[in-house]
Amino acid sequence: MRSSRFCFRLAVAAAGCLALACVVQAKEGPAISAAISAAVDSPDRPDADRKLDAARKPKDMLAFFGVKPGMKILDLFTGRGWYAELEARVAGPGGEVYAQNPPEFLKKFGDKDIVERLANDRLPTVKRWDRSLDALELPAAHFDGVVANDVFHDFFWLSKDVGGVLKQIHDAMKPGAFLAIIDHAAPAGTGDSFARNFDGQHRIDEAYVKEIVTKAGFKLEAESNLLRNPDDDRQKPFFAPEMKGKNTDKFALLFRKAK
Repeated sequence: MRSSRFCFRLAVAAAGCLALACVVQAKEGPAISAAISAAVDSPDRPDADRKLDAARKPKDMLAFFGVKPGMKILDLFTGRGWYAELEARVAGPGGEVYAQNPPEFLKKFGDKDIVERLANDRLPTVKRWDRSLDALELPAAHFDGVVANDVFHDFFWLSKDVGGVLKQIHDAMKPGAFLAIIDHAAPAGTGDSFARNFDGQHRIDEAYVKEIVTKAGFKLEAESNLLRNPDDDRQKPFFAPEMKGKNTDKFALLFRKAK
């Protein structure tokens, strides 16, 4: 009897060690594919883009998202198109990237950067998509993945119906497609209060993001701590003078549409 109990405890301990190993492996992230390495290391990338690599860790993040050759990707609020270009390079000639920008943003800041990035057909699989969040006009069940990098907080000053925006995105995704959200973390419990004002902190509460996105029909599949900065007090916008040269505390969440 004593021997049986001892064996049982050993089995439980072994199972616990195995589970712990899996957690460690998950924190380390998925393997970086040759396609991702080639995309990030490409000598054709603009120098200004490369300067952001150390802070944004694109190889790890693209692997975390699961971007692969042949995929159709929607890059939400693409801005200058930094991630859209990398996604297009990984997806290759058989893939496609919609680089979406809200007209409200373009009216305020202009479109010079995205025009220059796409000039002379240098990224032939990237389609410029100037549409407001409330009227994205996306093809149904079209995308293998959707990326929102540092922009989900912007949804809350651009739209009064973020749930409706998420429904449009959900409808435009294929069954089993991923939704990747990286953003500047607001203090816990603040909901969307740090995101509603364009002149505010431009941050969003991580728990609130999980709540609203799962409510829209997505399942949270994985989280990454690679972009975390515990020294950030989560109070200031990323563009504040005192944040110059510093990284905000960022969460990275991977959601999945049901198959």
